[in-house]
Amino acid sequence: MDGGVVREARIALGGVAHKPWRRPEAEAILHGRPLDDAQCRAAAQRLLEGAQPLDGNRFKVELAQRAIVRALRIAGEGA
Repeated sequence: MDGGVVREARIALGGVAHKPWRRPEAEAILHGRPLDDAQCRAAAQRLLEGAQPLDGNRFKVELAQRAIVRALRIAGEGA
């Protein structure tokens, strides 16, 4: 963070695929912008694009999105 603006970001989810789930284009959504709710949600949505939940656990995609947004908010508070 540089003031209220994201200077650099790395987002990865562990335990959801055969390797950590990371998408640089999701991180790019945050670069150079304020870390507000809209940016957090957009980055989370982009990170989870293409997620293919199994039957019976589709709700986990929504849970992951909420967890990403919350983690980004917490990270922004520490800046």
